[in-house]
Amino acid sequence: MRLLRGIPASGGIAIGRGYFLSRALPSSVQSTVTRDKVEEEAAAFLRAVGRSKDQIRAIRDGVKDHASEHYQILSVHLALLEDSMLVDQTVRLVRENQYKADWAFNKVLQNLLETFHRIEDQYLRERGHDLRQIGHRVLENLAGRPVDSIASIREPVILVAHDLSPADTAQILKSPVLGFATDVGSKTSHTAITARSLGIPAVVGLERVTDEYAELDEIILDGEEGILILRPTHEAVREYTEKRKAYLLRIRDLAKFARLPAVTRDGRTLRLHANIEFPEEADAAQRSGAEGVGLYRTEFLFLNRRDLPSEEEQYKTYRRVAEKFARHTVTIRTLDLGGDKFASQIELADEMNPAMGLRAIRFCLKEKEIFKQQIRAILRASAHGMVRMMFPMISGMGELRAALAIVEEVKADLRKRRIAFDKEIPIGIMVEIPSAAMIADLLAKEVDFFSIGTNDLIQYALAIDRVNEHVSYLYEPLHPAILRLVRRTVDGAHDARIPVSMCGEMAGEPFFTYVLLGLGLDELSMNAMSIPRVKRILRKSVAYEAKEFTGGLLLHATAAEIGKILRKKLEDIFPEERF
Repeated sequence: MRLLRGIPASGGIAIGRGYFLSRALPSSVQSTVTRDKVEEEAAAFLRAVGRSKDQIRAIRDGVKDHASEHYQILSVHLALLEDSMLVDQTVRLVRENQYKADWAFNKVLQNLLETFHRIEDQYLRERGHDLRQIGHRVLENLAGRPVDSIASIREPVILVAHDLSPADTAQILKSPVLGFATDVGSKTSHTAITARSLGIPAVVGLERVTDEYAELDEIILDGEEGILILRPTHEAVREYTEKRKAYLLRIRDLAKFARLPAVTRDGRTLRLHANIEFPEEADAAQRSGAEGVGLYRTEFLFLNRRDLPSEEEQYKTYRRVAEKFARHTVTIRTLDLGGDKFASQIELADEMNPAMGLRAIRFCLKEKEIFKQQIRAILRASAHGMVRMMFPMISGMGELRAALAIVEEVKADLRKRRIAFDKEIPIGIMVEIPSAAMIADLLAKEVDFFSIGTNDLIQYALAIDRVNEHVSYLYEPLHPAILRLVRRTVDGAHDARIPVSMCGEMAGEPFFTYVLLGLGLDELSMNAMSIPRVKRILRKSVAYEAKEFTGGLLLHATAAEIGKILRKKLEDIFPEERF
């Protein structure tokens, strides 16, 4: 038995036979052809490229939603195969040096991969993975070998791979795959997001699982704990079979709460919304009981592609989500690029501290044409549902008024052109900078709602880089300063009679639900899988008792003290819950 630990990317437990999906580049040795065979060699390479394009195009055309991430990335793969850097240089090397095509192509590919490897930008660097996946396909076609396809899998299996390409994940939708285990990846990687949207367990970032795996190995995959067990003992299989039964029972028990309102025992109702990144997540959000979308991260429409999305493409995408939630609000956040999210088609200067640099609303106010185009698309979509518009990273009144002025300018243009939109579309801001929380009473007079983004609020208030492992222990949601900033924001909103939501990770963590109820939040927005459990806790709570308890918490001096008192309280009133 061999136990490996990775990153828990998608919950659940799978037990079954492994299926190794080889995506390593076949090795090549330097070799040449005779002069009279050069054109024949070049033609064979071009046929392999053409076959690869046909295969990718066939997979892409099987994806119904042309606005989906799958479709977009497969289009990027097609475009890369038309790039002269890749194809023309290979043909040139074959003709000028009489290299065999596989050696010439490998040489060009490795040079490009080294270039991508040196790029500091994470998103651009990940395009190297795309290139590697394309290279694998071309070389297999050149050798006349079939490209290992998920579509051919007929029995339930757990996939083991270095990484999965968009072409792979597009085929998983129609295959009996029980789960994924990959060498690379993070919680925000394409593979992890796909696993969550499909509702199957996944562990990523296992580093060497493809080295450790042997053909036909039995596998236990624990997506809750980030554990993968190869060649498990009978005892381990029995143990995880019981764990899996318990997990499925918990999910089944929680599922009934999805259909119930989030109302406390003393009659206070909170609206629970979902955070989404892609339109295809809307169905899962509705099944989990989401009463709308509290955070639609539109920047993902701008990533993993070569060009900027047009106004029409944005409009159709936003409209699709708005129509899906026709009876509920859909909160569309305007672009939050910069920081840790970059679009390859937008050039941003290197910054010493990008988290506090030209990002989010600051970027939009600088790049007004991109901002106006998105606002037009959101306003047009508002004619087809209950759409709200939300600005990220507002630090003060100046930025807010500048953004609102641009919205009014776009509205006037639409009215002039007789294009329909919701004239009363609610406009709100994310409160994620301490300065915004401190003047919440002033900002609340100029907007229709607040949404507290706790990920950044904690980062900025406590001056810690949340991805820096040396200071991550200081990331404390229960720090007295954070609780007081949230309380101040809620009070400012309620004094102005506007609702206040929370859409950061804190909102979806059941351990904090009772405190957030006590702080007076009106709405909570979270990943869809968390909604049933948060709803169950709220339905067992008494709002006025939570308010009184939380008031007492604010008098304590440290996060450790507050956490200890909170845990004791939760164990007393929710003995059946696991925190």
